[in-house]
Amino acid sequence: MTARRIVVLSVCALLVASCAGAEPATLPNDVQVTVTLNDYKIVAEPDHIKAGTIKFGIKNTAAMEHQFDLIKTDLAADKLTVDASTAMVNVEAAGTLVKQVKGIGGGRVATVSADLQPGHYVIICNIAGHYQLGMHTDFTVE
Repeated sequence: MTARRIVVLSVCALLVASCAGAEPATLPNDVQVTVTLNDYKIVAEPDHIKAGTIKFGIKNTAAMEHQFDLIKTDLAADKLTVDASTAMVNVEAAGTLVKQVKGIGGGRVATVSADLQPGHYVIICNIAGHYQLGMHTDFTVE
């Protein structure tokens, strides 16, 4: 391999590495609720909070891509209706979709803010089949 090819390949490798690292791997300090997505579990800490504008920090500690869906509903997190043809939760039947963040890659983080009124909410991953495997949790706003 010529020296020129080595230089070009090295530059390309550096560019790819810098683009891959563009998304932060740690959450900012100002999040009020940390949501951890894992294969196949969701944990919200804390799992209840006072009403108002809430900033969620979402960490995907798994290797595969996950999604964050915050739904206001009277149903328990494990009682949502799943559409048999898509293997996804029927959000319209469940309640009201408040916020959604799609495509959170493995090892990545995201943040989202929502103005939340008192009530019961659920947080799910609505990628086909993930809800059924346990990616759901209850969340209460007081």
